[in-house]
Amino acid sequence: MTRRWLPLFAFGAGLCLATPVLPAAEGPAVSIVIDPQAPPLEQFAARELAGLLESLYKAQATLGPQLPTQPEPTFVIGSPATNRALAAVATTWPKLSDQGHLLRSVRLGDREVLAVGGGSPVATLWAAYEVGHQLGARYLLHGDVFPAEPSPLTTANFDLIFEPTLRLRTWRTVNDFPIGPESWGLAEQKQMLRQLAKLKYNRILVSIYPWQPFLHFEFKGVAKQTSLLWFGKTYRVDGDIAGRGVFKGAKVFENPDFAGLTDYQARREAGERLVGGILDTAHELGMTTGLLLSPLEFPREFAPNLPGAEAVHQLASLTIGPGAQQRPGDETLQQLAKAQLRGALDAYPQLDALYLTLPEFPGWSTHAPEAWDRLATRSKLSPKPRLEELVQAARQRTVTVSGDRGEAALRGNVAALDFLQTLLADPALLRSSRGHTVQPVLVSVDPALFPLLPQLVPGGAGTLAFLDYTARKSAAQRELLRTLPASQLDSSLILTLADDNVGVLPQSSVPALHEQLGELRAGGFAGFSTRYWMPGDLDYSAYYLSRAAFDAEVTPATALSGLVTPLCGAGAVDRLKLVFASIEEATALIEQHDLGFAFPVASILRKHYEGGDSVPEWWGQVGQLYLRGMNEAYRANQRSTLEGRTLTLYLARRLDFAFNYMNCVEALRKAGIAKRAGDAETHAAQLQTAVEALHDALNAQAAVARSNSDRGVIAVLNQYAYRPLKQELEALDQE
Repeated sequence: MTRRWLPLFAFGAGLCLATPVLPAAEGPAVSIVIDPQAPPLEQFAARELAGLLESLYKAQATLGPQLPTQPEPTFVIGSPATNRALAAVATTWPKLSDQGHLLRSVRLGDREVLAVGGGSPVATLWAAYEVGHQLGARYLLHGDVFPAEPSPLTTANFDLIFEPTLRLRTWRTVNDFPIGPESWGLAEQKQMLRQLAKLKYNRILVSIYPWQPFLHFEFKGVAKQTSLLWFGKTYRVDGDIAGRGVFKGAKVFENPDFAGLTDYQARREAGERLVGGILDTAHELGMTTGLLLSPLEFPREFAPNLPGAEAVHQLASLTIGPGAQQRPGDETLQQLAKAQLRGALDAYPQLDALYLTLPEFPGWSTHAPEAWDRLATRSKLSPKPRLEELVQAARQRTVTVSGDRGEAALRGNVAALDFLQTLLADPALLRSSRGHTVQPVLVSVDPALFPLLPQLVPGGAGTLAFLDYTARKSAAQRELLRTLPASQLDSSLILTLADDNVGVLPQSSVPALHEQLGELRAGGFAGFSTRYWMPGDLDYSAYYLSRAAFDAEVTPATALSGLVTPLCGAGAVDRLKLVFASIEEATALIEQHDLGFAFPVASILRKHYEGGDSVPEWWGQVGQLYLRGMNEAYRANQRSTLEGRTLTLYLARRLDFAFNYMNCVEALRKAGIAKRAGDAETHAAQLQTAVEALHDALNAQAAVARSNSDRGVIAVLNQYAYRPLKQELEALDQE
């Protein structure tokens, strides 16, 4: 029997194309009841549910406004307010928040159906995805996985209500580095967004830098002309390199949306299409959107308009910021910052929030005392803490940014807060051309100021707090986090899923994330924002957060079992527990001994070659942990269902990469020691071992590369390590 699709209202062309009309298939007949006047997002939810049922059961789905005449599994989408078919149960329909959603078996007429609804259209969409989850589908960051034997298809005995314990679940994207989403084109970004919607994340935060091609503005006759990616670095992927096949003949590694573009205008247009496409897709999926930028950093071409500005030194000196000559109230500085913010809102009028980082500028420290006096007076602080007391708190804390760096950060934050209070006092500044006011969110306010934030933050602004670079280091600062009166503010916390300092290596810190979520709930935080670069290792972390944000009883262990069992079968769960335990222990050792160990810059491996007089013992421990994890991942792969091997094989190969990476590092250290000692034979032998180990590592990575982040790792390590080390080895052979 051929089932016929009833016409639905159009909704978001990109999403409609992503959900094709289902072909006839051998499987059960099901009905999905959707009101013809339902909101577009609920119409989309009906189609998504039909697609899930087809993937799980080869179901033949009919979508329409009426209950079927034949007895068959029936799903009713929406609520009594949006679907007239549910009018009969309106009096018993529970009160749901705008994020609350349910799966409830109800009797309509002579049959029991499954109500799939929510307190808003996006909550109804989450309910549709929850049906798939309850029946065995799992939503990984790169795509969906469906079990070979899903749970029996039934609409009976459901009575599940989901309300969030953390209302703001933000996923950050773009950032920097080839190993992160800065290398993704819009097609890859959209694929990730669709998966995040299924995991019930509800805000997308696009994090950009002044030197990137995503934001144009002009000031006093000077137009921005900088449009770089990856700090302006170029990564060749031609010639005799390891893992070359993943680049399909390309000569350089590029974000596909910028391939071949060298002209500023063309790159600007490509950048705005990319970011605008991300924001539009997020809105189509019911998410809110934010853009993160530094309001006090500007491309170097604006230096003549800001006399006395200082170069900002990061991985490259690509921007300027205020120096000692610029006081926080400096009119030119204020107008330049406004020009940049207006450029962002003109390019992206669909934004809901603008996230403003508080950078530290050493030259601004001289203005901290006067800035503090103005801040305290304007904010009516009583009693007013002495600036010296705050400086001492910043110096003595145990986070990474402490001591001299902590003092500089605190003083810079005080000046920046004084500046932003003045800047944001202009009510027209954040007015979008679409008529709404974009919410400002202050990012990375110094923790010494946490207790004072309700008074210091401009009215209506939110905060996004940052404690330390890794999840474990942040979790250890629970007492510091408790000084932030989050219940008095719209406050979230940055959760690091993977840190760029640990870089290219596999990372996992779910137990530490679990500790932090407990603190966020207890402290009245609105939610969290993720921080990561490579997404391939993060399915467990993303899944844990997605479930724990709605159920405080979820633990790392129950989340792992809930993720793995439908995918791989129960026989793989214990093996994967050992896999992630190995990754977590290795991550902790690296954080403890050498934060920055695999930072993806030119010195990533050469620093281990050119420095050090011994091989640290912990290197061997990390290597053995990766080896143990790899072996357990291969065992899990053997025990896994065919469908689940998309997870287990990827983990096995990533750990294979990591084990060989550590072998490379150890051999490089030995080669460097021998070279400095004049031992040519050992130097050459160990250098050969290092090159071979890196070749094996990159080929293991290439075997499962499925994102531009995976390919970015291969590009970076070929550029900074494999090619130059191989050339050095060849030169030795010719001596």
